[in-house]
Amino acid sequence: MNRKVIIVGAGISGLATAEAIVRRSTAAGAPVDVELLEASSVPGGKIRSSVDNGFVVETGPHGFLDKEPKMFELIDRLGLREELIPADLSSARRFIVRAQKMRELPSSPASFLWSDILPLMGKLRVAMEPFAGGPPADVEESVWDFASRRIGRQAADVLVDAMVTGIYGGDPKVLSLRAAFPRMFELETAHGSLIRAQLAVARERRRQKQLAPGAHVPKQNTGAPAGTLHSFRRGLGTLTDALAATTKIHYDHAVDRVERPNGKFELKTSQGSMAADAVVLTPPCRQMIDMMGHWSDGMATALSEIPYAAVHVVVHAFRADAVPHGRLHGFGFLIPGTEERDLLGSIWASSVFPPHVPEGTIMFRSMVGGYRRPDLGAASDDTLVERVRAELSEFCGVDPNTEPLLQRVIRWDEAIPQYTQGHLDRVAAADRFQAEHPGLFLSGNGLRGVAMLNCVAEGDRVAEQVLMSMSS
Repeated sequence: MNRKVIIVGAGISGLATAEAIVRRSTAAGAPVDVELLEASSVPGGKIRSSVDNGFVVETGPHGFLDKEPKMFELIDRLGLREELIPADLSSARRFIVRAQKMRELPSSPASFLWSDILPLMGKLRVAMEPFAGGPPADVEESVWDFASRRIGRQAADVLVDAMVTGIYGGDPKVLSLRAAFPRMFELETAHGSLIRAQLAVARERRRQKQLAPGAHVPKQNTGAPAGTLHSFRRGLGTLTDALAATTKIHYDHAVDRVERPNGKFELKTSQGSMAADAVVLTPPCRQMIDMMGHWSDGMATALSEIPYAAVHVVVHAFRADAVPHGRLHGFGFLIPGTEERDLLGSIWASSVFPPHVPEGTIMFRSMVGGYRRPDLGAASDDTLVERVRAELSEFCGVDPNTEPLLQRVIRWDEAIPQYTQGHLDRVAAADRFQAEHPGLFLSGNGLRGVAMLNCVAEGDRVAEQVLMSMSS
């Protein structure tokens, strides 16, 4: 009889883990049965796509970057390469709101010097980054503390705050640098300066291209998002739907508790009990605590200290003439928390992925809420729509009297886990708990990376650990 693994949660983490376990075990000549338990009636978790009158509407992330080879290997295994689309070149233009005005983010050192993204003294302070002092000893820095030390308070309040808003919907003053942006920590440790690190990375890319002319050299991230954004013709749900089609999923199976009465795991679900040789949990941390908290107070405490930001997405589509010509030539804009606005930012979805909208139309994906504005979760849909329309009118020139062709509010109360200071200690506590209970694995985006790419890479890592535990 084949060994059996049950994965709780059919979001991208659970689906990627299932695919990796089946692939690895089959290649090793010892196939493993894998089943997923999903509380809802559809796969994908927060990654779902729908097509409404020609508009591709995403419920969660808008795309993924081309810096994780495992993602593209997965896409090729699923035969989805032909469905892949890169972001339009115009999306390289990005904007940040500072002092109540939308300003373009410079694309080069020269343009930075002449831009209005920061006041003059703020730009000069950034230029002095190579001469900034080193990190404090034995102190876990926040993202804001790190940025303030290296590039100055003004840049930390504007540039870095906006970056954190776009990725985490969070507050850089409470996020841990080492947990949320480990690459920044590594680069400073290795090079003593982010600017020197960028130069070193650029030299290495040129060297690799010279060694292998014509070969694709993955873009190396220097801390902030880098690379080209990608999606699929019919949205990111193309990937999760394809993964779901290769895996046995039990829908409407909410897991209440996980037990281990006689060596095997027993999962108590809304549809009865199921047994397994190994279990992988991928839901948000609060749900893991509900399932496993009775096993360990220490583990439950550690996971309970991982907060989640509520982020709500308001989608609008209009005729193109609702906006002055040329105003939406770019990716969109982000608003730092220091601006104290209702909106976190807005993606100009029709400019990023033109195939996702009918010709002659435009579409916005606007985010509200976040770690610093939990109060907006209590606002009605009408209130959220009204506030977003006001901000789109102010910053993008959307005619406030124009009726939308499409309007949708998508709410996520547990949208993005926040890797606050002390997060690595919480991950270590989860690792110790796993070591004490062989065959049980805690995964998902609450621990080791919030992005799609992280979830796919993590799924492959967890799959290897699962199979090693079952062979020992």
